[in-house]
Amino acid sequence: MLLKLIGSLLIMAASSFLGVYFSKECARRPRELRELQRLLQMFENEISFLSSTVTEAFIKLSGYYESNIRLFFSQAAEILMHKNGINASEAWEMAVKENIKKTALKKEDEAIVLSFGKMLGASDLEGQISNIRLTLTQLKMQEEKAEEEKEKNKTMYMNLGVLGGLAIVIILI
Repeated sequence: MLLKLIGSLLIMAASSFLGVYFSKECARRPRELRELQRLLQMFENEISFLSSTVTEAFIKLSGYYESNIRLFFSQAAEILMHKNGINASEAWEMAVKENIKKTALKKEDEAIVLSFGKMLGASDLEGQISNIRLTLTQLKMQEEKAEEEKEKNKTMYMNLGVLGGLAIVIILI
């Protein structure tokens, strides 16, 4: 009987842990979208007020956060520094495609991030700033959708973890 009780508690703890893990994983996407927006705002400041080159701005931005979003900037800067003949747009696209799987961003987020990169270095300063602001607006809408999705799914995952564990315990007893 004691063995069944201990086994039941372990099953409940493991399934509850899984529910908490998945509910926290839902919160990752809105957080990363907010971080990407902050980095793009800093990028705008770097190129407009500090007159940094795209490579210099990418290098600076890659040191701000310890998350996978900064990999876009650090990888793009590395590509620009070490590969001749690659422009900022191509470097950005390569960096995003290589690192997008390490983030919680979805395909629609990836499309927005890639479309931002298509205009990098292709227009004057005003065009760059307009492109950044358009991207920020699109990312803000994605963040709002992700936040709604998080609120809807967070409780569901936690409840599924507990109730799933309870169902397994009942079946095994």
